[in-house]
Amino acid sequence: MSLKIGIIGAGMMLKYQVEAFRSAGAKVTCIADMNPTAAQKAASTYNIPITYSTLEEMLDKASDQIDAVSILTPPVSHKMIAVHALQSGKHVFCEKPPAINATDVQEMANAAVAADKHLLFDFNNRLRPESLEI
Repeated sequence: MSLKIGIIGAGMMLKYQVEAFRSAGAKVTCIADMNPTAAQKAASTYNIPITYSTLEEMLDKASDQIDAVSILTPPVSHKMIAVHALQSGKHVFCEKPPAINATDVQEMANAAVAADKHLLFDFNNRLRPESLEI
């Protein structure tokens, strides 16, 4: 059974995330972005079947279609998204930087422990072609 991923944010790291998850055997099932046009464009470009405009909508409507959430939003929103996803029973991958301060990171870690879910921080640049050449 492959891991099913829901992505939050259709920004510049999306390409690398989708490629990395798929190369690892995971299935990207949906994407949410507060800009519906960006979500639709990303879904079309990367063959992601379902789009949502909010995290809450994704967690509500696609709960059985995702095992984990990957956070690609600005760092100021990471804690709120991660804690909400963890409390909803989802594992979390979070782009760097993890949050805006150590207190927020600790709250994210505490939520992961309480939910018995994994919280992983991604330093995705190591998967970019120019980084692999070094």
